[in-house]
Amino acid sequence: MRFATIFVMIWLTILCYGGCQQITQPPYNAIVALDGSGNYTTIMAAVSAAPNNSVTYYYIKIKQGTYNEYVQIESWKTNIVFIGEGMDKTIISGDKSYGAGIGTMYTATVGVNGQGFVAQGITFRNIAGPKMLQAVALRAEADFLTFYQCRFEGYQDTLYTKYGRQFYRDCDILGTIDFICGDAAAVFQNCLIEVRQPLLGQYITISAQQRDFETTLTGLVLQNCTLKATPDLEKAGNITMYLGRPWGNFSRTVIMQSYIDLLINPRGWIEFEGMPLVRPFYMEYRNSGPGTDTTGRVKWAVATDDANVASSFTVRNFIGGDKWIPPTIPHYLDLL
Repeated sequence: MRFATIFVMIWLTILCYGGCQQITQPPYNAIVALDGSGNYTTIMAAVSAAPNNSVTYYYIKIKQGTYNEYVQIESWKTNIVFIGEGMDKTIISGDKSYGAGIGTMYTATVGVNGQGFVAQGITFRNIAGPKMLQAVALRAEADFLTFYQCRFEGYQDTLYTKYGRQFYRDCDILGTIDFICGDAAAVFQNCLIEVRQPLLGQYITISAQQRDFETTLTGLVLQNCTLKATPDLEKAGNITMYLGRPWGNFSRTVIMQSYIDLLINPRGWIEFEGMPLVRPFYMEYRNSGPGTDTTGRVKWAVATDDANVASSFTVRNFIGGDKWIPPTIPHYLDLL
């Protein structure tokens, strides 16, 4: 009987690995609720009360509602876990912007500097609007960060993956210009990348990776994602779109095994205005959809069918995710 039980447990583990949702509910250390039914009415109050330099997860339940506040997870607030009630229900919203005279990194509605942070079922939003230039919804600036079933809403610089190893799974990211940017080592799996309508005369750049040193092991990787236009952009039509542009001298971006449902400019990628083009690495691997014709791509980008090359950018090999992504978060370590 004992052998049979162990066998069933192993079989269920293999079956669920990378595909099942969280099946256990953690005990919450704190509950945030706007109506006063929790321990705190603001997220920042719950974060401030969390222990410093924790080596175990500290779970904060955030009940449904729109929290109009700015949240900063400092470096000494490690292993904080935000659990929302769904990306359509739990929303953190702000409106700081570069256009209002604030430095880009300080415009973030939520800033994460604490290692081991995890978020699930939450929308991170910046409502400054396209006329206000850079306006960050989330600034992710720490190692071992995980986001599951989260949504990031903004226009320019929506998701600033500034530093560290990061993993995004089943997330939605919306924007217009450089709306996935920064110099983290970040992998996005099964995410929806939605392009919004820009201002008149603007062209769209989905990504802007900032790697400045060739020895830095950073880059943006989109695996099994869907890139598409929002309904308002589909109606507008005739908008020039690019997959990204190099923000750093050795900028690195990989899109693989994804569906590109966009009318991307044949060049695919574009130079960053006012910056030298040194040695960027831009690669596409076995994508599908109307935006995947690579025959007219820029000379400094590559398209490959070589699985050995692409495997360097998997969760296992690129960010070492087999060693730190929480087991309750679905993920696959290798190529599909």
